[in-house]
Amino acid sequence: MLDLILIQHLNSGVNLIEYHEENSPLNTNHSSIFSGFLSAIQAMSNELEIGKIVLISTEGVNAHHCIIVSIHPISIIIIVDKSDSIESWREIGNNIANAFFKLYGKDFDPHEISEFTDFRFIMKEICDIHKESLY
Repeated sequence: MLDLILIQHLNSGVNLIEYHEENSPLNTNHSSIFSGFLSAIQAMSNELEIGKIVLISTEGVNAHHCIIVSIHPISIIIIVDKSDSIESWREIGNNIANAFFKLYGKDFDPHEISEFTDFRFIMKEICDIHKESLY
């Protein structure tokens, strides 16, 4: 099950858009902290020259995948249950990125966050289209 999608500007680390399912049990109050954490990990992996981070997984009762699709200048960060298909959600992340670029291009001001508010509806639409094939 999908819990959260963040679209983050790669260079600044700014969260451009946040989308979460209404029935998600995930506490999204700390998404800015989580986004900063991911930016720090990516910067560290760049510094160490070990490649880019594309997946973080947790274990336990509430295990999740954090799938990261980075296409300059944004990252699509998708948090789903660990039982969900990583490749299917990665494809959805690519679809979201392509829809974002189609609307806003790649040369946008990441500090004009209000400009992106309505994109949540497009993200929901993309996710709803793919849900039937996922579950």
